[in-house]
Amino acid sequence: MEQAPKRAAVRRRQKRQTSPGVYVLIVALFLALLVFFYALAARYYTGRFPNKTTINGVDVSNMTEANAVAALNRQVQEYTLTITERDGVTEVIRARDIDLAYDDTGEVAGLLAQYNPALWVTYYFTEDDLSVSGDTTYSQTRAAEEIADLDCFNPLYVTKVQDACLQKNDSGYYIQAEVQGTQLDEEKTTQLLLDALTSHQTELDLDAEGCYLAPTVLQDDETLNQELEKINGWLQAEITYDFEDGRLEVADNTVIKDWIAQQEDGSYAIDYDLVFDWVKTTLAYQYDTFGLTHVVTTHSGETLTLTGGDYGWCIDRPTTTEALIEAVEAGTVGELEPAYLYTAQSRGVDDIGGTYVEVSIADQTMWCYKDYEVVVETPVVTGNPNKGNATPSGSVWAFDCHKSPATLGSYVTQGYSSYVNYWMSFTGNVGIHDSSWRSSYGGDIYLTNGSHGCVNTPYEAAKKIYETVSVGTAVFVY
Repeated sequence: MEQAPKRAAVRRRQKRQTSPGVYVLIVALFLALLVFFYALAARYYTGRFPNKTTINGVDVSNMTEANAVAALNRQVQEYTLTITERDGVTEVIRARDIDLAYDDTGEVAGLLAQYNPALWVTYYFTEDDLSVSGDTTYSQTRAAEEIADLDCFNPLYVTKVQDACLQKNDSGYYIQAEVQGTQLDEEKTTQLLLDALTSHQTELDLDAEGCYLAPTVLQDDETLNQELEKINGWLQAEITYDFEDGRLEVADNTVIKDWIAQQEDGSYAIDYDLVFDWVKTTLAYQYDTFGLTHVVTTHSGETLTLTGGDYGWCIDRPTTTEALIEAVEAGTVGELEPAYLYTAQSRGVDDIGGTYVEVSIADQTMWCYKDYEVVVETPVVTGNPNKGNATPSGSVWAFDCHKSPATLGSYVTQGYSSYVNYWMSFTGNVGIHDSSWRSSYGGDIYLTNGSHGCVNTPYEAAKKIYETVSVGTAVFVY
């Protein structure tokens, strides 16, 4: 009976409940802690960017202004400009090469100022992608140096652009194709590179940007092909000059191709000076004999070398040049005769031919040949050397006057006047003529009673010589 009250007391203790004040206290404590930590977080985010915040793609979450600026600068330091060139070549310019750095103008601070740290929790679950102008600075001097040092500007690695053009080889002319090359418009390319560095462009294709110089004349150019067709027409010409005795000079394509020259307007023409030089050196220098050395054979078979005089061939170089150019332009194939200022009796090596006159001062004798046969052999009287009237000798002349009759000299100017039946002059006022006033010839007469320089000849001999020779016939005196 005594234990029953004890069990009742236990039951009373089990029914006791927690006081509401405890709950209030707990809630209050939790809220206080929550406010504390919120305030602590708000203080942390004071001067910091919220979580999940980027600037220009750079994660600046929880960063201070300084740290964000440093992060942006690190991003700039990773910058590389890749330059794509022709033929698959690439080159790069890096940030460090030009001292590239982020230029903070206060924009980061302005972005940070728009955040209220007390509202940090509202930013925590959202992403914020911000941007700034991304201004940078770099050394213009180093940038210019880096650009100048690129291989695409180095002459050692650059293939120059070339227009299609005509070229000659051993057989003639052909069109050499244009060369696109890798030569840049340096001013344009440099400016594009500087602009790319300034705007942080990461790739620049020089070909796509039209930086390369291009040929202006291509191999299918109509004008160029017309010029080639014209030249090929000239090269069909083959002009032969025949100087006899097997002496031929031929102007064919191997010669003509070297006469063709490009003019200032880009067209092609046969160059007058080049053709003139060929006429001078190949024709005139080799085959002209006028006033030059002649090797003659006397009546006795003796060989003499005579110089001077006015006998022989002399090519008219300008006229011959013009005619040759016309023949080439017409595509002529055949023989062409040079134009001459002076001509001789034979075009062969022996240009005197078989009809000529020979005068020997020492023998006081003259021979006249016709077709290599002597038709006249006669004594003569030549000029008196003791009175300064010696007959010119040592040369070959051409008769330049052939007259019958004639009056020689003048009392007014020369103190004498002589009528002759046959007059054949060969140098100045000196010539061969009959002399009716003389009764004897030959011997030493010329030393005491010689002429004024002419070759005085017996009438019949003078007549025969006159009938044999003509203007241009050779006479040599020795």
